[in-house]
Amino acid sequence: MPVSVSPREIHTWIEESLGQRPDIGLRKAIVNMFFDPSNPFDPRARRKPKAGFLVGAILFVLSVGCFFYFNFAR
Repeated sequence: MPVSVSPREIHTWIEESLGQRPDIGLRKAIVNMFFDPSNPFDPRARRKPKAGFLVGAILFVLSVGCFFYFNFAR
């Protein structure tokens, strides 16, 4: 005879199962877009930013700086 399980129990089970997986989630997906993959041998090591992200951030800061310089400087 199959055991009856309520939707709340299933929801709790799924939350616990996903909570134990550090490799999935929106936060991890966003972090993985900006940083190189983590070192599997040293999980506490700092992750280096990706080159594309650094170039984009530098260009954004430069464009904001030029905007403020040319519009608000006397």
